[in-house]
Amino acid sequence: MRLQRDGHEVAVLLTGTRLLDDTGSPGGLVLFLEEVTHLLRVQRMEAWREVARRIAHEIKNPLTPIQLSAQRLRRRYAGQLRDGGAVFDECTRTIVQQVEELKALVNEFSTFARMPAGQHTPHDLNALVEEALVLFREGHRELDFVFTPEPDLPELELDREGVKRAVINVLDNAVAACAGRRTVAPGERGRVELRTTYVSRLGIVRLEIADNGDGMTAEVKARLFEPYFSTKREGTGLGLAIVSAIVADHNGFIRARDNLPRGSRFIMEFPVRQQAAQLAARARLGAYGA
Repeated sequence: MRLQRDGHEVAVLLTGTRLLDDTGSPGGLVLFLEEVTHLLRVQRMEAWREVARRIAHEIKNPLTPIQLSAQRLRRRYAGQLRDGGAVFDECTRTIVQQVEELKALVNEFSTFARMPAGQHTPHDLNALVEEALVLFREGHRELDFVFTPEPDLPELELDREGVKRAVINVLDNAVAACAGRRTVAPGERGRVELRTTYVSRLGIVRLEIADNGDGMTAEVKARLFEPYFSTKREGTGLGLAIVSAIVADHNGFIRARDNLPRGSRFIMEFPVRQQAAQLAARARLGAYGA
């Protein structure tokens, strides 16, 4: 069954056991409620990975010969055709361009199907976020990007390229949300805020990415990390599914919340190695805890 909790839909497995007294007569019923939302999500994720693996395999093989054939036709005949030469050039160019787009889509399928793949080594999350932000600040000067890093952030065991990809994917969604705002106050700029926090009592590092877009409905948030679900017209629906898989590979959690007064906030949490947490605590308190 599905229930509502804190505005979010959760899947619950209901099982019951009948109680009998000493004479064998019914004495009552014990009901057990178990939340299985995460389990169902994992099962769906694995099923979609198999679909992505097959799609990538079946589509990728013929793409290269199609592209090479179109390019060869252009080189050999484009200069020889007088009547209809422009049409020939446009058609072959369209074939090459569409093949490139299909290749990009297949690469998304392949990436999603083979995750997780990276090796986990100690890294500074703040540095990874800064690297990801460089391109966005240069490419989207109409938006304000504000990063507030935790100064004493312990190192994390991370798949460097995987986590950087996750940050970029979430930033892509934040940029699209700011660009797609339906109502904008005079002079109001799109704004993306990033923050890292070390929660020592929980042993986690939290990365938050928030935008001031239009936000999401409860229905969208419930399906946000499902493969092939997208609210974008040209989206593949794999971006946030890949993010979810990357975070899960790090034994972390990701969730989406409303960013009051407007927009959305993505929260990623990564566990801290015990040794790194102890070193960070000593750095703050001194060698003897003074």
